[in-house]
Amino acid sequence: KGSFDFESMKIDQDEFESLFTDTSDPKAKKKVAADKPAASKQKKSVQVIDAKRGMNGGIILARLKIEFSALADMVNNMDSGKLDDTQLKALREFLPTKEEKTAIDQYVKNASSTEESKQAAINDFCACEKYMLAMMKVEMADEKFQCMLFKYQFDHKLNELMNGVTTLINACEEVQKSVRLRKLMAMILMLGNQINTGGSGRMAHGFTLDALLKLDEAKAFDKK
Repeated sequence: KGSFDFESMKIDQDEFESLFTDTSDPKAKKKVAADKPAASKQKKSVQVIDAKRGMNGGIILARLKIEFSALADMVNNMDSGKLDDTQLKALREFLPTKEEKTAIDQYVKNASSTEESKQAAINDFCACEKYMLAMMKVEMADEKFQCMLFKYQFDHKLNELMNGVTTLINACEEVQKSVRLRKLMAMILMLGNQINTGGSGRMAHGFTLDALLKLDEAKAFDKK
């Protein structure tokens, strides 16, 4: 192992102190800190609904970036705008329940001694509660959400249904046009008449599809 002579290294002491030594006045730091508003003070918030439900609703609403009054107007007019079915389902999920409506309405009434106090109480709501309050002004909001979802999903569901209908129609046409199937049916009819009448007497002119299930019961004397 080798060694190193640290005494041979030259250090500019003045530059070192300017870079790594704090020469500011501690009293001045305290004064600046005192002049700044306390970062720990958070905005007053009222929790009327369940805290977890309010948090989850707030996350959904934050992604949309649409004013709650505008959302209420969209729902009232059943205009989904640029909202997709996933977003519509999420918004519908956070419509206020009967209990939540009662709690929000009661809180606002208790704080409505003046218009200013009423607005201050509303401002203290979390995002989800503000959304619920806006939706409380929309009549039949849940039914309107269902209509919006139906309208959005109609074309997709119709295409899925039509694909199945088209397949069924094509299958029916293939059955009607199949020469090999007609020949097979004729052979079955002839075989049935031969077994039942011995080739003479009253011949059947057709048979039901249920009769095809009995073919596996027909056996010759060799049991085959």
